[in-house]
Amino acid sequence: MRSIKEIFVIGYGPSSSHTMGPAFACEYILEKYNDIKNIKVTLFGSLALTGKGHLTDMVIDMKLKDISHSIVFDEKTEVSHPNTMQFAITLSNNEQVEETILSVGGGTIVVNDEVVGLKDDVYPHHTLTEIVDYCKKEKISLVDYVKKYEGDEIISYLGKVYDAIEESRTNGIKASGELPGTLHVQRKARQMYLNMRSSRRAENDILMNVAISSFAVAEENAAGGIIVIAPTCGSAGVLPGAITFLKMRNYSRKEIIDGLCVAGLIGIIVKTNASISGAECGCQAEIGVACAMSAAMIATVCEYDIDNITQAAEIAMEHSLGLTCDPVDGYVQIPCIERCAIFALKAINAAILARIVPPSGAKVTFDQSVQTMYLTGKDLNEGYRETGLSGLGKTLKAFKGE
Repeated sequence: MRSIKEIFVIGYGPSSSHTMGPAFACEYILEKYNDIKNIKVTLFGSLALTGKGHLTDMVIDMKLKDISHSIVFDEKTEVSHPNTMQFAITLSNNEQVEETILSVGGGTIVVNDEVVGLKDDVYPHHTLTEIVDYCKKEKISLVDYVKKYEGDEIISYLGKVYDAIEESRTNGIKASGELPGTLHVQRKARQMYLNMRSSRRAENDILMNVAISSFAVAEENAAGGIIVIAPTCGSAGVLPGAITFLKMRNYSRKEIIDGLCVAGLIGIIVKTNASISGAECGCQAEIGVACAMSAAMIATVCEYDIDNITQAAEIAMEHSLGLTCDPVDGYVQIPCIERCAIFALKAINAAILARIVPPSGAKVTFDQSVQTMYLTGKDLNEGYRETGLSGLGKTLKAFKGE
């Protein structure tokens, strides 16, 4: 497996697959080819159907601003991966070159079945079961496991991740006004915070603060602000809510960063064996995985034993199965923002449940839940995989008479 740095990327929202991925794809093309005369970018699948709402065209225009280019949204051609981009490049000598690039979630791009810009595998194991067996044999914790294979620099990196999450939360609570786009969604985190502060009894309510933190970061993402994908932009509000829960229970920055080690481990296991892309497997692959990551982080920081930590992740993942990705008008706003808060709270409940339910009686492993999620995602109708053609995306259009 590759580094957990791949799960925690600091960058601009609102979508790791629809904005970060295409941005990195453009950078790849510009670095690979010199003397480009013209580029035609064709977007397929989910990128074509919801790209405008996700600001895909805006980020491509920004990256290719110094080169003559055009963008085509091809909503009809069937492709093997829902986030497929084709770059038709004309060089200065009129030579024609084509590159097909996949945006596979989390800002990661794939060219010719090879992941671009990432180091080789750093972990020798591929499933949580293998990792737990190894940790028990070596008598080490999951945190120790991550540190062993990532090296000391991972703690420094996760410190930056922690600080970026806190900054996006603070910025989100301070901000007000309307989010970009045609939905005219008003930011709510600031007003939620003020409503809570107006009641002395509510000011220290942990769950209210969790919800506010999740809203704040999810709104920053929707506004195109700087956030941490965890494991994607659309699910970026879940982990900050869980961190707020731990901070309000007086856990330290160091303890929470150790928890982020395990959260990242859960995320990279899913990305290795299944998917974290809403366009490929629905929102269960984004919010569901974020919930599992958060539950494992909470369990780690609260010093659960290794079996209870894995059970917390499994409970969160299992009970996110089937969650659809049906954004209204392609924006990462409805239902995405509110959903981040709901699943931050769900992560807390999963961790609490894992503490009291005997893990020895568990019939479903985390790895089995991950495989089930992947198969469920493949079975989902295309309209429920980030296309906005079904679910809320369709219903709300019908109410508007579109």
